Amino acid sequence: MRTRRRTALVRWAVAALGALVVLDTVVAQIAVGSDATADFLSSITALTNTLSVIVFVIAGRSAWRSARSSGRRSAASTGESRRITAMRTLNVATLLSMSGLFLVIYGPTVLGDPAQLNPSTIVLHVLVPAFALLELLAAPGERPVDPRLVWLVMVFPVLWFAYTFVRGALTARYVYGFLDPELSGGPRIIVGMTVLILAVFFLMGVAILYLQRWRTAVRGQLV
Repeated sequence: MRTRRRTALVRWAVAALGALVVLDTVVAQIAVGSDATADFLSSITALTNTLSVIVFVIAGRSAWRSARSSGRRSAASTGESRRITAMRTLNVATLLSMSGLFLVIYGPTVLGDPAQLNPSTIVLHVLVPAFALLELLAAPGERPVDPRLVWLVMVFPVLWFAYTFVRGALTARYVYGFLDPELSGGPRIIVGMTVLILAVFFLMGVAILYLQRWRTAVRGQLV
């Protein structure tokens, strides 16, 4: 029971960290202007971290309720549900995809100019994804997730691209310059970056799903 409550508190702490940094960044962007605010809220970084806050809040509530009910029911009946486990696993996959893309696309620039590594950037691109991964490894759930859920990982980038290109066509604003027809250098760059982003989400999804399955199997052998 205490372990589940600690798990709930950890999840809520990560949710609070992500929420505070996202809100702080939004406030900073509001000071710049409405366009900057809209660009940030339309970014992969903001959206994946916002979804992550929701996931951690729900998963924390699930763990807390499980701890409360464990005193009245058998341990077998109070374990984490398949849906919560799947949701947490998909969340890790999307967060690490976002983090990986940031490092691949902007890593060389940031490393060349460390001044760009502000606290918000570090928290949203490194710490929150790392905490999510470590939390999944420590508590992978009781059942392995279905590998076919990788297609649910792809729902986010597909919807994001649809939104981004529609928004760009209507407002002539793109969150990332490499997707802007006026700045990217041509259709080949746009297509290439689109394929890269989709590929990263797919491969990361496969990796995280199988990592969760492996951790579940290992824990099952130790119990």
